[in-house]
Amino acid sequence: MASAFQHYAHLIHNQLGVDIALAPGSGASGGLGAGLVAFANAKLHPRYEVIMQYINIEQHILEADVVLTAEGCLDYQTPNGKIPSEVARIAKSKGIPVIAITGTIGENAAINYENGIDAYASIIQTPASLDQAILNASPWIADSTEAALRHVRIGYQIAHRTLNEGYRPL
Repeated sequence: MASAFQHYAHLIHNQLGVDIALAPGSGASGGLGAGLVAFANAKLHPRYEVIMQYINIEQHILEADVVLTAEGCLDYQTPNGKIPSEVARIAKSKGIPVIAITGTIGENAAINYENGIDAYASIIQTPASLDQAILNASPWIADSTEAALRHVRIGYQIAHRTLNEGYRPL
């Protein structure tokens, strides 16, 4: 699929003189946006800015003990304006931990630790085709979310025991 998008970008560049290959918004999910820029001289807006016009996410984050966010594929591109990274930025400014539940974990995903996401987990627990993943997404998301929250509960129990029994963390 990536080579098909590269070919598409090359054709647009040759036919229209518009280089969309590295244009903002032309990533994996930005094919439509890149096409609109090339063919209709459209102006792209970051998804986060558009969504935040309708949702007061900061207020919800302030009321949370932990923030769960989600991404289809968490990778090195996530910190570049994707919604989970923007949510994590807000949560970190308030001192609230962030866990990302992801479809897949991609290349250099660990960079997200430096950008506000404290932990992440893939919903895919066994080798699966894309069709299987789509079919089972709902129960797999529920299972992964429950597992993440159970980890949070374990951390809370350890911290509570440490404080109450005088243990000192190493």
